[in-house]
Amino acid sequence: MTASQEGLEIVTRSTDETVALGRRIGKFAKAGQCIALEGMLGTGKTQVVRGIGLGAAVADIGLVNSPSYVLLNIYEAVPGNPQSKTVYHLDAYRVKNSDAFAAVGFSELLEQEGIVAIEWASRVSDLLPEDLLLVQGNALDDTTRRWRLIAYGPQSQALAVAVMENST
Repeated sequence: MTASQEGLEIVTRSTDETVALGRRIGKFAKAGQCIALEGMLGTGKTQVVRGIGLGAAVADIGLVNSPSYVLLNIYEAVPGNPQSKTVYHLDAYRVKNSDAFAAVGFSELLEQEGIVAIEWASRVSDLLPEDLLLVQGNALDDTTRRWRLIAYGPQSQALAVAVMENST
């Protein structure tokens, strides 16, 4: 992982490493955190979200999959576990405009005590909050990915620092 003016750069060399990146994000994300994911099809955005669910200690990690056809999947926190956070997983790949996201209560999701992760977030950029962590993925080959984490706002900057300080 390297720091640069364009954000933090992380290279993962397997699906497990991509999931581990997401796990660190989910572990250190605070309630209300918005994570915008960008990258071509097959880059591993959903694997990052799977890791976010693991790090957030959601009740059933087996439910994590791409919500392309339903717009929103909700992975519930474990009741009574203070380390567990609900993850709201959205996918804007098939939306024609931001109205579809507004219709599922996107702005209300940002006010919940959970993590909001959006794949293809640039398609609804006019709805995104000012404080967000942008996670951009680029496939270098069949298994290697370059991820760039760009933090906008103090909560996301603190998250990016925590992810960087806890990488091994």
